[in-house]
Formats: sequence, C-alpha cells, structure tokens
Amino acid sequence: MDMRRPSRQALIMHFTHVDNLPAILETGRIIADSAVGGRLVTEVGSVDIKASRRSRLVTCPPGGFVADYVPFYFAPRSPMMYRIARDHQAGKIGLYPDGDDPLVYLVSSVDRVHQAGLPWVVSDGNCASVLTRFSGSLDDLVSMVDWPLMREISWNNIPEDQDRMRRRMAELLVPREFPLELLAGYSVRTRARETQLRRLLRSAGIINPYVAVRPDWYYGYTRGEVRE
Repeated sequence: MDMRRPSRQALIMHFTHVDNLPAILETGRIIADSAVGGRLVTEVGSVDIKASRRSRLVTCPPGGFVADYVPFYFAPRSPMMYRIARDHQAGKIGLYPDGDDPLVYLVSSVDRVHQAGLPWVVSDGNCASVLTRFSGSLDDLVSMVDWPLMREISWNNIPEDQDRMRRRMAELLVPREFPLELLAGYSVRTRARETQLRRLLRSAGIINPYVAVRPDWYYGYTRGEVRE
C-alpha cells in the first residue's frame, strides 16, 4: 500500500484572529511572522513563543528561522489553542484576552501545497523543542508526523508517553508567504462567526467560499467556567 496518499491528502490548518482577515484578504496571502509587521491587527500568540521562533533555526533547506515560515498544524484543537482558551478562561492580565471563539481556521492540504510546487518543511513536533526534527522530504512527512495522534481528541502526555504534546504540535512550514488560492476553505466556531466571515469574504470579492461551522475544532471556554 502506498503510504504517501493519506499523508499528502491530509488537511493542514492555520488559524488567525478574525480581525486580521481584512489585511490577509487584501494581500491575497498569509505572510510569515518575521515579515508581517503592522499588518497584524490582533496578536494571539505568546510573546515568548514568538521570540523563540525568531531564533529557532530550521535545520534543512531552505533554512532560516521558524518565524520566516507560515505555519500550519495537521490537526485542530492544538495545544496552542488550548493555552489561548485557558488564558481567556482564567482572565490573565497582559495576555490576549478573547479566547478561541474569534479565531478562524484557514484550511488547505498537503496535496495542494505539493502540487503548487511550493517549498515546505515538516517538523515532527513543537518547533521550540530541541528534540524536534525538520525535513523537506515527502517520504519523511509520512514517517515523522504521528498521524494516529492527529486523529485523537486528547493529546495530553500520559505516564507511558511523555512526548504526546510535543508531537501533536507538528507543523507544515511554508517559507515567506502562502497564497490564498491554495486554501480549500475556512472553519469557524459558531453561526455568528460564519456570518461575520462570509461578510468579510464577500467584501473581498470571494463569492461562495467553503465555510464550515466546526465547534468540535475549538475549546470554547468562557470566563469562570470549569470544563474538562
């Protein structure tokens, strides 16, 4: 059996705050953190994590730093989104306050990137970890990503496997920028966000886009709520 096909057909997903979409739609591309500058209206990422990605070397061609790439996860409900949702729930001061509800998934696939001839790099886990490896090989994409873990809802470390969280944060990294024409569609948490997103897309001249409402791709914690 050809093990490449399930991996090449795999969805990849980049999420951003809905406030950032007008600038993304205007430029027609997602721009890497190291070059996005003032076009980013609402920052949801941790300052410390962003800084570490600007100094973390990608150890295979085309090289550079992790922040020089547009990042995509292979599964929703990432550990990063969990932290965003929990910070919102706890009402932590000085951090992005609004949780995961305003976040929009921009969804593509490995196949779309590969067929477009874009360069890319895969990581086998959290790019901030010294354990994480990088490769630009399609064969390595099959073996480096923990595909069964990507299909699970729970990714927490367990006594017999203390590396699950790191592996769930595997990424497909596209250098510099990612053209929106390679997107398969968008996903949001609620019908209200769908209405807001469709209005933004229509204003940008994007007619009849694929937009899915996927609450199961989110945590949705609210202030003071306890949910396991």
